[in-house]
Amino acid sequence: MDETEVNRSLSAGHGGFVKLHASTLLGQGLTLGLGIMTGVLSARLLGPAGRGEYAAIIIWPMGITTLCSLGVNQAISFHVGRRAYTVSEVATAASTVGLVQGALCILIGLLVVPFALAKYSQEVRHLGIVFVLLTPALMFSGYPANLFQGLQDLLRFNLIRVAPPALFLTGLVGLYVTHRASLGAVIGSQLASYVLTLAFGLVLVWKILKPQLRWNGAAIPRLIHYGARSQATNLANYFNQRIDQLVLSLFVQPQQLGYYAVAVTLSMAVTLFPQAVGIVTFSRGSSQHRDDARATIGASFRASLLWLLVCCTLLYLLSPFLIRLVFGAAFEGSILACRILLPGVLMIGLNQVLYNGASALGRPGLPSIAEGISMVVTAVGLYLLVPRFGYIGAAAVSSVAYTISFLVMLGLAHWFLGLKLRGLFYAAQAHSGADA
Repeated sequence: MDETEVNRSLSAGHGGFVKLHASTLLGQGLTLGLGIMTGVLSARLLGPAGRGEYAAIIIWPMGITTLCSLGVNQAISFHVGRRAYTVSEVATAASTVGLVQGALCILIGLLVVPFALAKYSQEVRHLGIVFVLLTPALMFSGYPANLFQGLQDLLRFNLIRVAPPALFLTGLVGLYVTHRASLGAVIGSQLASYVLTLAFGLVLVWKILKPQLRWNGAAIPRLIHYGARSQATNLANYFNQRIDQLVLSLFVQPQQLGYYAVAVTLSMAVTLFPQAVGIVTFSRGSSQHRDDARATIGASFRASLLWLLVCCTLLYLLSPFLIRLVFGAAFEGSILACRILLPGVLMIGLNQVLYNGASALGRPGLPSIAEGISMVVTAVGLYLLVPRFGYIGAAAVSSVAYTISFLVMLGLAHWFLGLKLRGLFYAAQAHSGADA
């Protein structure tokens, strides 16, 4: 597909709503489902202490990668989709930016990770450094998918997006079957998944889009400028949901971190539906009149609320059985933490709808305010409770912080988006919510 064909494809579009978004919903479900399965298998393979060491190894390099991403992934999709530049110009600019980002990830990682893992064994510190050295593969692996996303080729976008957890799961299954489980093997499988995904994405881009090396001096600042506007929300969202594990990796024993990581994996499983609904909310709401978009947000909110109430209740009751059955009796320490996290997880799910609704109504920066306030609450709470209560204190703090984030976002949605409580909670008021 040359540049002319790409532009013609963009102009013609790719059909209706189902064709455009069914693969995205499937991809979202697969990504979350595969993430849960890898969480289960890694816990089974490593046990509580090993699972905690694994969490400590990956949390810091991945946080640094998120910090250095600068929102470039969204910027690639936006500028390709708007045809502000050709695919070749965007690919060239993104590759140039990515090289700098990769170097920054390695530099910052080599400074931070040895310090963050100082209380762990030499093997853990070594694996942390190896992970840091391969963070450029993690950084670059998403760029091919973003090119296809900008072209509205959502099938290939989702194929690349699902590849890392699918490949990682394949590696873990191989380790489980061959009884060769070790911390190094698990980390190696995850790093291999990033490298193979990058290779897969590059092959697809080369064969389908056939980009050329085409320099446009204006493309790089435009990518960075656009990306910076979404980076605040990206960072706040990521670190608000990871700061608990970052802090725990510094102050508690690996076994406690392993219990907490399993509790997070299981409790977050209930957000699969709200996250998928959030994607549809953004996609539909972006093309609707504001009143119709508010009605769409309300319908998505109510569906997510019903799902979350049912699933969180069932998970609260069944968590002892599920943890023993799925993760093993060694993880019984995760049960209480999972139950404490559930109210906050319910709020995370509802926020997914409100965040996507804000983007659909042209206010993508609003969620960063709610996430920022929540992150401050989390940091203060962790400082006060983790030294005394360990991972159980972290679970309580996280649940409270997620609840505060939701309440703040609910207020912002009321004041800035015209979303009324009646329009969110009652179907009869959905179409008149703006005037209620």
